[in-house]
Amino acid sequence: MSLITNIKYHYHKKILQDLLSTNNYHDFFRALSKQKNHKKLYIKLLLEFLLDAIKNPNFDVLPAKITWVNSFMKQDATYIKNFLLSYVHLNDQSQDDVFYEHQIVRILKETEDLQKITFNDFINFSFMYQYLILDENKNPLQIIANHLPFFSTPKNLNFTNSHLTQCYFYIVDHPYTVYEKLKISNNNDLTSTRSYFLNVDSQTLKEKINGVDVEINKMGWHTHFGSWTSPNVINALKGKVVLKKDLINNTFDTLSSIILHLIQSGADIKIDYEFIEKYVSNNKIEPLDNNTHSISQKEKKFIDNYVGNILESYNF
Repeated sequence: MSLITNIKYHYHKKILQDLLSTNNYHDFFRALSKQKNHKKLYIKLLLEFLLDAIKNPNFDVLPAKITWVNSFMKQDATYIKNFLLSYVHLNDQSQDDVFYEHQIVRILKETEDLQKITFNDFINFSFMYQYLILDENKNPLQIIANHLPFFSTPKNLNFTNSHLTQCYFYIVDHPYTVYEKLKISNNNDLTSTRSYFLNVDSQTLKEKINGVDVEINKMGWHTHFGSWTSPNVINALKGKVVLKKDLINNTFDTLSSIILHLIQSGADIKIDYEFIEKYVSNNKIEPLDNNTHSISQKEKKFIDNYVGNILESYNF
């Protein structure tokens, strides 16, 4: 940091400290936003103050919040993600840019010479990433597709919180179906399939996004499922679990219930059954195949060791 930037940093740090100490969040964010054109200073001030501000129960001044469409496999969220984008007239966004990690890379590349985002970055800077996304986009609803699990640390560094999140939907396919798709994509390699499905080797998922190395937290299906279906997380973030079989068999009713959940969560939208009916008519989903899964009894028994209680609890 240059000498001039350092002097500015300490000057604005004192102002922001005084505003935070009196819970004057409107003026705090107004003063902070004035530094947006000074990218390095802005990020440094965010890192200094944002976490404490957003964790404070008195904070709730953001004009918009995120609606998450979560799933273990990216493609499982596609139909609902596209429906919501169309419903709130945001379907001109690129399909990749709707995903959380793509939004992070795009925004951070505008503020710094970004080379890598690590697994620890996702944990330590999660609140800052989401604030930057919301601060950049003034749409009253922000739809983000996500395949990361919910996490929480002893220092209360959660994946997100109610100040940043409007609500979320967690789309769940039958674990046998997920395993089967992974098996096909891995050319029937059982070791690779089990490794991805259960994350037995505790590896992160590495992607290259716009020239940036991104290291994503990858949990096993059962852990991922448990993170988003936890009663505490559902209650705190107004979550709704959507079984993929319900989406396929009762598309209109399922989409209607999703919009009603958004409205009940505080979104300023209205239910438009005519739009939903037309969307379903124009965007058919292949009917559910009632045949048994093409995986062996031995494989099912292996999977059941990890997901058996989930199969009993949910009407897959």
